[in-house]
Amino acid sequence: MTSQRYQEYRGLIKKGRNIEASRLAELEYLEGNRNNPFWLTRQAAALSRAEKYERAYSIAKQALSLKPSDPYAILAVAEALSGLKRMEESLQYYEEIAGDPKLSFYAQKGILYCLSVLKQWERILQLLGQWEMPQGTSSQWRVKALAGQNRLDEAIEACRQWLKVHPDIPRGLWALTELEIQRDGLESVLQRMGRIAKIESRPPVYKEIYASLCRRAGKPELALKQYEKLSREGSDPRIQRKQAFALAKSGQEAEAIPIMEELLKLDPTNYYIHSAYIPACNRAGQLDRALKFYEDLIELHPEEKPLYGRIKTVQKKLGIQPS
Repeated sequence: MTSQRYQEYRGLIKKGRNIEASRLAELEYLEGNRNNPFWLTRQAAALSRAEKYERAYSIAKQALSLKPSDPYAILAVAEALSGLKRMEESLQYYEEIAGDPKLSFYAQKGILYCLSVLKQWERILQLLGQWEMPQGTSSQWRVKALAGQNRLDEAIEACRQWLKVHPDIPRGLWALTELEIQRDGLESVLQRMGRIAKIESRPPVYKEIYASLCRRAGKPELALKQYEKLSREGSDPRIQRKQAFALAKSGQEAEAIPIMEELLKLDPTNYYIHSAYIPACNRAGQLDRALKFYEDLIELHPEEKPLYGRIKTVQKKLGIQPS
């Protein structure tokens, strides 16, 4: 392993270029010592980040066969199994490395995630009482477990304590909003959040939450006003995506389509944008545009095999024999 190649790998991961990172790791393994599982574990980790879990699991198991005690190989197997929704098996691997000094935090988060999918809320609360985790992480899981047990008042109180320590933290605010909707109803929370969103000194997340609630309440025009304000304040792709969805839902496909295209250029793997883009083009009578866009996109990202399926879908809608 060269530190330069590893830094290159880390840079790709940080940029979300996970497939490229997995290829770099694969090449380093093939050109290096094939009895060393290091690059196999990095390849598996990148593949899991890219949601290629079957392949990640196969590579991680190969790494583990080379060194059964390697905690990084064990972690790679656990992550791939978690992605495959094989939670009971994943849990066993995470538990093996829960005491590892370097990986315990990742293992503990993995254990909590598996237990949450399995709805073992009491077990989560027990472990949170035993482990020394950062308060933000611990609070997040405590809120989730209490909500899972339908202990709404306790969950809301835990959420408020979390926000006292980390004011305006988006995860905490979204969680509190959802809990209050369960307890007080959407309309009550919508009105309260609308008042808060008007306060200019508040962070943008309040406008984002209010816009989301407006969409849920069937008020897309109000949501769009908030997204427009947020877009003027910055170019966060998350906000642009929500703005595009709100535009499409309110019948303004002509404005939504270019935003969706720019977002897909940034992330051609985004299933949710793809699933909204073709129907929006169809409603706007712009399927020819969609076909041209996908043909151009696949030239930029030939490795993204699902794009070929998108092209065939558009061709069928246009009455063109798929090529």
